[in-house]
Amino acid sequence: MKDPSDRILTVPNILTLVRLLTIPIVILLLLETDDVSAAVLLVLAALTDFLDGRIARRRGGSGQTHLGRVLDPLADRLLLSSVAVILVIRGFLPAFVVAMLVGRDVLALAGSLAFRGKIKVNKVGKAATGVLMASVVVVVYKPGAVGEIMFYSGLGLSLVAGVLYIAAINEEGHR
Repeated sequence: MKDPSDRILTVPNILTLVRLLTIPIVILLLLETDDVSAAVLLVLAALTDFLDGRIARRRGGSGQTHLGRVLDPLADRLLLSSVAVILVIRGFLPAFVVAMLVGRDVLALAGSLAFRGKIKVNKVGKAATGVLMASVVVVVYKPGAVGEIMFYSGLGLSLVAGVLYIAAINEEGHR
């Protein structure tokens, strides 16, 4: 019998694939300024993120797979970064802030690939993703100060999470 972590077609992986497939649709909706539809789809994408993690960690993590450890953060980073870039194009967020987010996401993905998912997601990183997902929904649905403050808070949390990941990598390297 195969190791459960080698499975591909699991409910969490399917939810993650659905999230990946929503990215081009959300981008098109945002470019067409169909903001309500984009916001609804972003909420659904955020729900898939919550559910896939919850299901995968059920029963002590027995639902986690190697593919899921790669696809889940990839889907999160691609969704958040691509939507944030469109929000810059539309004038809702400043480019330098989104550049920081995209840069952090590229580093996080590179680190994840380099360490093959051995560095576990920390609670600050999970909170950052949640706040960022909520913030882009708010910015899309009703641009203004509230969404921007939420976005800056999420970015701040993601930078703190990045520092914690670097510390974990450093600690792992000393073992």
